[in-house]
Amino acid sequence: MFTLTRDEVRELDRRAIEGFGVPGVVLMENAGRGCAELLMRLNPDRKPVVILCGPGNNGGDGFVIARHLDNAGWQVSVRVFAEVTTSVAPVLSPDAATNYTIFQRSHRVRLTYPDHWDTYPQLRNELFDELKTAVWVVDALFGTGLSRALAAPYDEVTAQVNASHNPVLAVDIPSGLDCDTGEPLGPCVKATHTATFVAPKRGFLNPKSKEWTGEVHVIDIGAPRILVDEYRKRSNA
Repeated sequence: MFTLTRDEVRELDRRAIEGFGVPGVVLMENAGRGCAELLMRLNPDRKPVVILCGPGNNGGDGFVIARHLDNAGWQVSVRVFAEVTTSVAPVLSPDAATNYTIFQRSHRVRLTYPDHWDTYPQLRNELFDELKTAVWVVDALFGTGLSRALAAPYDEVTAQVNASHNPVLAVDIPSGLDCDTGEPLGPCVKATHTATFVAPKRGFLNPKSKEWTGEVHVIDIGAPRILVDEYRKRSNA
């Protein structure tokens, strides 16, 4: 058992990509597929899955999860929270954009514009109505890089997710939880399970974090073992 801080997560990813030549999109594919396989084990009743995707790589993991669940014949709904260009394409990180395009070309993806949350009440009401049904929720809004409290509309979405009492799988870390302290930065998704990548995060050592993470599962994303072992030795030193 070893843990990773926010800075170590960022550094490990960068070194895997730049130093070992593992494309970031491959790491994302492995992360998303691992999450999808875990969710299929956790959801033997095959309840519909609602995936909430943010604009960064955490959201990209959500698109991969959606594709693999869909490939296995599961009912999936994807909602993307991101600003858009004039061509109504979401503004996403490069690897997330790749996986968005793959999934969007064969399925409808609902876009929500954070700066215009109140302008499109129909999208908000559709989401909140969906959360009131018996579904699994995948929290792929924000990852370990988040260092400030969730603002609108994420605070309201988080409140609705928590109030639904539906089971929640958080991708890498519950949105709103500080990676290093294990304390909420403000509003925070309360997950039933957390699929975390490479190793638990440093904040998970805080007993209070359990209230937010639920059961933690470690997912291998294909980072070279010699690199991962370096962080393992550093953490255990």
